[in-house]
Amino acid sequence: MKTIKLLLLGLAVTFILAACGDNEEAQSEDGVIELTLWNDWTEDRPENTVYKDIIEKFNEQHEDIQIVNESIPHDDYEIKLRTQAAGNQLPDMMRVWPGTRVKPLVEGNALLPLNPIIDHWEGLIPEEILQDYAVDGNYYAIPSNISETSLIFYNKAMVSEAGYDEFPTTYDEFKSLVEELKSNDVTPISLGNKAIWPLQSVFISGIADRYTGSDFLGNVLNGDGTFEDEQFINALSVIDELTKLEAFNEDMNTVDEAQSRNEFIKGSTAMHFAGSWAIGPIMDSVEDVENIGVAAFPSFEGGEGDPSKISGVAGGGIAVNSNLSEAEQEAAFEFLKFYYSEELFQQLVQANIIVPADVEMDDSIPQVFKDANSMAQNGLSPVYDATLTPELTDIINNGLQSITLGDKTPEELAAEMQAEWDKSNE
Repeated sequence: MKTIKLLLLGLAVTFILAACGDNEEAQSEDGVIELTLWNDWTEDRPENTVYKDIIEKFNEQHEDIQIVNESIPHDDYEIKLRTQAAGNQLPDMMRVWPGTRVKPLVEGNALLPLNPIIDHWEGLIPEEILQDYAVDGNYYAIPSNISETSLIFYNKAMVSEAGYDEFPTTYDEFKSLVEELKSNDVTPISLGNKAIWPLQSVFISGIADRYTGSDFLGNVLNGDGTFEDEQFINALSVIDELTKLEAFNEDMNTVDEAQSRNEFIKGSTAMHFAGSWAIGPIMDSVEDVENIGVAAFPSFEGGEGDPSKISGVAGGGIAVNSNLSEAEQEAAFEFLKFYYSEELFQQLVQANIIVPADVEMDDSIPQVFKDANSMAQNGLSPVYDATLTPELTDIINNGLQSITLGDKTPEELAAEMQAEWDKSNE
């Protein structure tokens, strides 16, 4: 019996070793390392084509490394990612997003730090932008694009006719521009707040940072500050003041963001506040793209924030599974260095995508795009709905609309937000 047991044990060990050998062969058949990359590039969009083309080019130029692309519909993607992470079954590489969306994967030790290769992008991508994927001093992904949320698109001719050859750089000058435009029977700002997020994400994300500085939200959520801070109330008061100045279209709360953008494109209004998502539609639709300018929100006297910043978030980036073998890690690093190249960013620019890199642009790129892209190089300030809890986001969204209707004061909204935060931390 002892001999039989030893024989069975030997067979079991042989089987296990064979299985391990088969797995290694599957990963490195004929010396080729295959790495699976999950992403959400299922839609027929120019930027998705760029991403896939770069991967195909990498595969063509690297016989020893092959990237297997697996695209999952966007609505299902993050659910699947979280589910697989819980079961420790993540792919070799995966598309992730910064902040609270990537942090659980980092805290679960699922991702490999990119610190050994982070210097590869020095001089190409500003450190301020790389920080969006940094957690406790480690970098976990490189962004391929940026979503700016507080751009001011303006009709140069209308602004010039109002007496401004350059867009105002201070809030007092901005208010004077609003008054001049009204005297010319021009609606100053087209706003579509039907979905109630634009006043928060587009307006307050930029305006509040000018007043409070970029550490404000983090300090409040850490218990080191309060939403009833005077500077934050000053920011909320700007929405009240602009409403009373009749800076917006009267139907601002019954039309959506796209409808208000179309009014600007038609030349019915002088300005439209939006994010980088509006650049493509505006450039593709206006009669004279050279007549369109773009600016950040002006500075406020007594404000504590950096007026050169634009509110925004880094876009999706590719992260690496921490469970890869040493050879697979090196292969993944080689891919990332190839993928996040100036070529990628140049092609994204051609697709009207704002990029984190400071790349040269030829004369075929409209000035409005060049200006919008350069703003990101000064650093990004927080976007409120990308930072606040869902409950706080609902409160500020509804509260800002209530301010425009005269149903709530800035002080009342600030107090309501603080009360909600205090309650959630009891």
